[in-house]
Amino acid sequence: MKHKKHLDFELNLIPFIDLLSTCICFLLITAVWMQVGSLNVKQAVGGQPAAETEKKPTAWIYMEKDGSVTFDVKDSQTLRADLRKSTVPAKAGKLDLETVNKLAADLRTVEPSLKTALIQPKAETSYEDIISLMDTVKKAGLGDLGVVPL
Repeated sequence: MKHKKHLDFELNLIPFIDLLSTCICFLLITAVWMQVGSLNVKQAVGGQPAAETEKKPTAWIYMEKDGSVTFDVKDSQTLRADLRKSTVPAKAGKLDLETVNKLAADLRTVEPSLKTALIQPKAETSYEDIISLMDTVKKAGLGDLGVVPL
């Protein structure tokens, strides 16, 4: 007499459901991180052809090793030559943030359309000095800031 095999087979679905629930939780968590981690960035200089670029005044700020800062305003029609390129000497080897603030505010008063500042530090410039300069210039009214690579 032959034994008949059972054709009914029970599949244990509990481990499969556990795995799916874990994958769904992981998916939901990473989807939230993708939303929080996004940042709206655009290229400030050189993102469009030169013919389409509107000439707006831009302040180039050069940071020197000794702590002095040189302002060079380009594409301005109303600034005098002495204000267009001016240097703030260092005070005891450090940035003179008060004088920088006053100079930036004077530039904004004479040229109201000046809103962009590009900071070009030297390789030896400390990160703290760059951030302090950015804060000072932003408080003076130059809201569009950028740091030019070395």
